[in-house]
Amino acid sequence: MKSSFKRDTKETKISVILDIDGSGLSEVATGIELLDDILVILAKASGFDLTVKAKGDLATGDHHTAEDVGIALGSVLGKLIQKGIGSSLVPSGECLALAAIRFGEPGYSGDFEFRSDEMGCMALENFGHFARTVAYNGRFTLHLSAKGGGDHQKIDALTLALGRALKRAATDGVQEK
Repeated sequence: MKSSFKRDTKETKISVILDIDGSGLSEVATGIELLDDILVILAKASGFDLTVKAKGDLATGDHHTAEDVGIALGSVLGKLIQKGIGSSLVPSGECLALAAIRFGEPGYSGDFEFRSDEMGCMALENFGHFARTVAYNGRFTLHLSAKGGGDHQKIDALTLALGRALKRAATDGVQEK
């Protein structure tokens, strides 16, 4: 199943195409190195094909672009998956991350901390904001947590866990129909 979403605001212009029956291919260009990496890892881990094109007001920071990509991605996920539950535990070095998802009711809980303020041209506080925005716009509950390891390991493990949990929720939802 495939769907798309476009979002144009004063600050950004976003286009997302998602195929949950894909093979993990991605074509991503947001102008934010870390956000691009997150989206590529998410596509590979979920097995979803993902295309994201974003132009934002990066001169003022990455907040609007990260948020609007999250809105667009969540909106597409919510169109394609209405119910389903999935979770995943992923280690990365000394880090262990958990993602748990339940479609049908929006909610978010994030239990992780970063040592640095920024990585890959993205404020790390926007990682949690991005995840929350995806969950609320996708109409699913998302619990994310990570303990141990460095910032890079946490981002990697959290994103892999999120992608794997999304794939499991999509599969679970299809089986429940």
